[in-house]
Amino acid sequence: MSAAKYDLIVSEEAGLSLSLVYKDNSGVVIDISGSTPRIRVTDNQYDETTDTFTGALTTDGTDGAFTITMSANEIDGLAFNDGRFIIDLYDDPISLALVYGKFKVKKLKY
Repeated sequence: MSAAKYDLIVSEEAGLSLSLVYKDNSGVVIDISGSTPRIRVTDNQYDETTDTFTGALTTDGTDGAFTITMSANEIDGLAFNDGRFIIDLYDDPISLALVYGKFKVKKLKY
């Protein structure tokens, strides 16, 4: 199964909480116990600028549920506003990409 493409737009001074359930093409949940969900955010301009934030399994992982969170401080601490992201499940040494796309921090207008 290939990764899904989505774009995320997050306002500065706001956090991100994204709850997902990993399922196969038939809609059957996939056991992800033993894996670590994470989001990796990379600057569009400089590939070497990657920030990784670890998510958490919502339950024991047998139901495929997990949550990715980034605090407002983590989002505001990014060195860029326009980038890209990958949400993956990491089970050393294997990484399985689930979702990818553009990542934009929307600046507030005062």
